[in-house]
Amino acid sequence: MGSQFIQEASEACFNGCCSSPFSTQSVTKKQEEEEDHEFSLITTGASFLTRDIKFTSQESLPSLHTSFYDLITAFPDYLQTNQADHLRSTEYQNLSYSSSHVLLNHTVQQQPLFSYSQSISGSDQSLFTLSCKQVSSGEELLLFATEESRFQTRMRRRITSFMNLEESEYHMILTQDRSSAFKILAELYCFKTCPNLLTVYNYEDEAVEEMIRISEKKGVKPKAAEFSWPSTEIVSEKLKRNITRNKRRRDKRGLFVFPLQSLVTGASYSYSWMSLAHENEWHVLLDTSALSSKDMETLGLSLFRPDFLICSFTEVLRQEDSPGFGCLFVKKSSSQALSEAPELITNPANLTVVKAEPAWKTENDENTLGRGSLDHREDHTSANDIVEVVEEDDNAIIEFRGLDHADSLGLVLISRRLKSLTLWLVRALTCLKHPGSHQPEMHLVKICGPKTRPKRGPSVCFNVFDWQGEKVDPVVVERLAEREKIGLRCAYLQKISKIGKDKKRNDEKQNLSLRVSVVCVRLGFMTNFDDVFRVWGFVSRFLDADFVEKEKWRKKALEKNKGCD
Repeated sequence: MGSQFIQEASEACFNGCCSSPFSTQSVTKKQEEEEDHEFSLITTGASFLTRDIKFTSQESLPSLHTSFYDLITAFPDYLQTNQADHLRSTEYQNLSYSSSHVLLNHTVQQQPLFSYSQSISGSDQSLFTLSCKQVSSGEELLLFATEESRFQTRMRRRITSFMNLEESEYHMILTQDRSSAFKILAELYCFKTCPNLLTVYNYEDEAVEEMIRISEKKGVKPKAAEFSWPSTEIVSEKLKRNITRNKRRRDKRGLFVFPLQSLVTGASYSYSWMSLAHENEWHVLLDTSALSSKDMETLGLSLFRPDFLICSFTEVLRQEDSPGFGCLFVKKSSSQALSEAPELITNPANLTVVKAEPAWKTENDENTLGRGSLDHREDHTSANDIVEVVEEDDNAIIEFRGLDHADSLGLVLISRRLKSLTLWLVRALTCLKHPGSHQPEMHLVKICGPKTRPKRGPSVCFNVFDWQGEKVDPVVVERLAEREKIGLRCAYLQKISKIGKDKKRNDEKQNLSLRVSVVCVRLGFMTNFDDVFRVWGFVSRFLDADFVEKEKWRKKALEKNKGCD
């Protein structure tokens, strides 16, 4: 949505003369009342976000412009984020509405995102290349980190600055991708002397699972946090028990793997878990893949410095054909933890690191990863990676334009924008209800994870249900969304503990080890209201019972034909 429309909206009156199209029925259910109260604390003005209203067909949805007026009624501060819309329209014209692509979560399964203005101003070559090297020990890994070219030194300084880390405090190692960084740490971490691994993920993550598999081969018995249902929040007492070491028994420490947010549900976790882990002499690995741009500037991360940090630079604002890469940061004072004996390495190929060079310097290097060669890799995303190299008087001037754009917007503006769009989308989805005389009314969408809490990440996790209450396979939803060029994806929640009531005992905790398939949508700092509105419109199509049934029969037909082959 262009800045011109935002300007028109900012001049509109929301004190009664421009009424919202959404009805004003009173809320009757206790849960909805609690959600409305939460919204009332963070929204301003009359909006359907605080009303008991329902939409029973795609045709009943208000227009894009009308819905946008409702967004800024509830979140007037959104109008102050038009700098992001200006950047999108001037620097990333390829992301305009006419491109038909919805700008959401960016992984290799979706469209690669690049800077249009950079792509038309430069050559068709990659701006930099990544050459591989295999190391054999933690000592060799850290030595490799110190042997930098001028190009990579500048890259490290810019990335370290963007990540809000002290340059003198951390080593930075480039890896092929995020998953490679996890493998390197799993192979080199001193599990022999610190034989514990504790992870905090409410969803299945391939990179984390690979770390777990490597540790198990070394005799470690990994533990994991559990999460409540349906809020998907940490079961605090159990995690606290797992972190707290019994000094009398001389419990040995280990590696605590912690994300501040869930990449799938948007649930946020307290910085205090890192502090508790450090107090109990754990090494802390912070996974930043779920953090939004500039989240590293929050106060908590300036106080609690992790021993290790993993991030990737393949998510947004990338040149279309430039390779991505991951980063493993090692705190210099914790580097002795990378002391695993060579004979305990499970797979030497896991210890592959990369070196970045300007493309013209490594054009003929057979070990270089050329353009497009990383397309097969897993790509859980976390940050922004445009790097532009300009030759001027034989000196390389590096422009990290994606990072510069995030820096220019800043933490406050990006957080405000993402909060407004995320909360609006959550409530809009819950207003979709199946038509008919269902008692109680049948919701089309059920949110998994936090709903209206302001302290949540920009991910929304949900499932779609047909008019008979049957869950629509998230894979079907993902496939249909792909046809509309909308980046929804199927994910799996894990480590779920459900609280139930037993006939003999009340409030008995039943550890059901639930594994739940869900649909996930993740917003980025360049996502705009057009994108969010199109997600809402697409999901509303499932209100048509024929739409759901036709897709079910189509899936069954495909499976039958596949079985006959």
